[in-house]
Formats: sequence, structure tokens, C-alpha cells
Amino acid sequence: MNTHLEAWLVRERLEEARAFAAQQAVLQSLRPARRPVRVFLGLSLIRIGRWLAGKAPRAAGEPKRAIA
Repeated sequence: MNTHLEAWLVRERLEEARAFAAQQAVLQSLRPARRPVRVFLGLSLIRIGRWLAGKAPRAAGEPKRAIA
């Protein structure tokens, strides 16, 4: 094969690869970032714990007048 033809083929393949990489980068930037499984699991366990605990009784506020 001619070396000029080989160089042309290599350039064409590189252009295709770069175009594909650019397209994939755009698609990746449009997707929302995924949380790792451990983060999802940890947050889920916290929510379940809060749900199981229920509402805590309200703390008594400051007395409105002093009792002597």
C-alpha cells in the first residue's frame, strides 16, 4: 500500500475517533451525575431511621414570666 494512502487513512480514522469522542463528551455532560451506590444506600438508611424514629416531642420553651 502507498504510504500517502496509509497516512490519509490514519488521518480519516483519527478524525472519526475525535468526532465520536466529542459527541460522547457532549452526551456525558448532559446526563445528571450519578451518586455512588454507597451514598444512595447511606442516605436511604438515614431516611428510614428518621421515619422509624417519628417526630420527637417538642422541647419546652423559656418560661414567659419568672416564678419566685
